[in-house]
Amino acid sequence: MSLINQMLKDLDARRSDVSGGGSFGQQIRAVPERSRIHPAWWVALALGGMLIGVVGYVLLRPEPPAPVGTSARLPLKLDVGLTGAQPPNPIAAPAAPATPPVPVPVPQPVVEASPKPAAPLREQVQLERKPVQTKLQVAAQPVKERAPAPVPTAAEVVPPVKAMAPVPASKPSEAIIPPTLNKQVKELTPAQRAENDYRKAILALQQGKRAEAISGLEQALQVESKHAGARQALIGLLLDAKQQDDAMQRAREGLNADPAQTGLAMILARLQLEKGELRPAIETLERSLPHAMEKADYVAFLAALLQRDGRHKQAVEYYLLALQKSPQNGVWWMGLGISLQAEQRNPEAYESFRRAKASNSLSSELLAFVEGRISQLQP
Repeated sequence: MSLINQMLKDLDARRSDVSGGGSFGQQIRAVPERSRIHPAWWVALALGGMLIGVVGYVLLRPEPPAPVGTSARLPLKLDVGLTGAQPPNPIAAPAAPATPPVPVPVPQPVVEASPKPAAPLREQVQLERKPVQTKLQVAAQPVKERAPAPVPTAAEVVPPVKAMAPVPASKPSEAIIPPTLNKQVKELTPAQRAENDYRKAILALQQGKRAEAISGLEQALQVESKHAGARQALIGLLLDAKQQDDAMQRAREGLNADPAQTGLAMILARLQLEKGELRPAIETLERSLPHAMEKADYVAFLAALLQRDGRHKQAVEYYLLALQKSPQNGVWWMGLGISLQAEQRNPEAYESFRRAKASNSLSSELLAFVEGRISQLQP
């Protein structure tokens, strides 16, 4: 294109060099010598020829051949439309899906000989294909009835909406999850129900509703008689209300249900001791002693009651057992010294009183008592 532009510029330059201002001045052109043609003309002619050739090729090139599948099917459709071929034998229909027949191509001149009626022939082929397919489906039905495992139709695989509409959505879930399972999940054990009642009663007690709290605690014990927290709280409320007999009865019921509740045993023994029932109090503690051998305060309390009952030998044993677990308790050392002195074991009693004083845990009155015993037993 650069050569063409240069040629145009040369032409414009030559046009401007022509002389004469008359009406014939612009029509005068310099004729170049024939023996010396400018090279640009040859280039322009070559480019023009190439352009014409390309345009001609594009306009006159043959259409590309149709794909193999298309060319094979088109003669088959024309052959069915022209010859009016009949559908295959119904008995041989089941073999068609397994191995489809290979179409026999028709020579191309048959298509080119009649280009205009191509469109009507296609419409005719489509019209002819529909009855052929219908006949094939109708003919295939007897074969399916004779087959051992008939293939379900689309209506059998996907049921209509109207048939599914009456079924409620809740029935499958009810069939999967039986009602008894929901009942078992919601049902609480007696211990859980008693714990819930106990917490409600404590909340009512914190709100100052004592009567409601007592009723809730009694309900918790009716559900689960071994609930230690509910029984101890109920006994405490009864003692505040000066109902000692009811409190003792509740404590006895709890120990009869579960002797391992050592806290109830100590409460009942104290209540019995306040009423002057020393021997019953000792029996109460001894009954639950197997469950309290690791509790130093329980063992020391039993030793004190035995000492009060004059059973100093047993008292010494239980004091020593309690001091093994808590050797810094001055009161227990003092009690041990009293029982040892009663058993005429004065050197051991002197040592027990001295250790009671060294504990620095005695009140002024008890310290004065211990110092008096030390001066009495000093060798």
